[in-house]
Amino acid sequence: MTQPTFWQVARRPQWIAALLAVMAVAAAFAFLGKWQLERAVISGQNIDHQTETVVPLSTLAKPGGIVDERAAGHLASVTGALDRSSLVILSDRMNGGQKGYWLVGRVTTQDGALADALGWGPTLEAVTSVRDRMASEIGDASLGNITGRFMPSEAPAIPASGQNPFSMTTMSVPALFNVWSANDQDIYTGYLVDAIAPEGLVKIDSAPPVSDSTYNWLNIFYAIEWLSLIHI
Repeated sequence: MTQPTFWQVARRPQWIAALLAVMAVAAAFAFLGKWQLERAVISGQNIDHQTETVVPLSTLAKPGGIVDERAAGHLASVTGALDRSSLVILSDRMNGGQKGYWLVGRVTTQDGALADALGWGPTLEAVTSVRDRMASEIGDASLGNITGRFMPSEAPAIPASGQNPFSMTTMSVPALFNVWSANDQDIYTGYLVDAIAPEGLVKIDSAPPVSDSTYNWLNIFYAIEWLSLIHI
């Protein structure tokens, strides 16, 4: 009796079913290995919850001083008054995945001058309308409490070809204070992302900083184990 060839055996329904079962198991092991690796990466990114406690800005930074790792991204409060004549619009600012515009202004505090990112709008017309309204309103000259996330200055950017040469796209504190009229106050080298947007604008996205920490090696071990099972 003639022995069946390899391909004749391989085409039998039971062997095809066995092959499909092995492929399904291998795919499951690969998925579990990928999941374990993702868990290791996620667990290695820890939010420093201390940054989510609002503290006086004076405890984080001083005018003229650097914005160090402890201060960057920390929620802070400061007593100050917004200079409504200082309102400036920044373009090409992302918020919730959508490009738009920021309205920023200078806040006068007891210790120094502070740049404040007030809010975001989807169109230049919308932000310009809010700026013009705020500039025309009789502002309260008294000091008030301002809360937000304290951030380091961004680097200045040269306007692209065809853009208004005077347009600003980055939250560069030095560039802003070059635009604003000079005064005798010292200047904070960081800026505040305001926790409350003016009427007509949207609060600017301000996620807490993520600090890298040790990866979860147990998850990585399990991932390697799952992947090794595919080759057994």
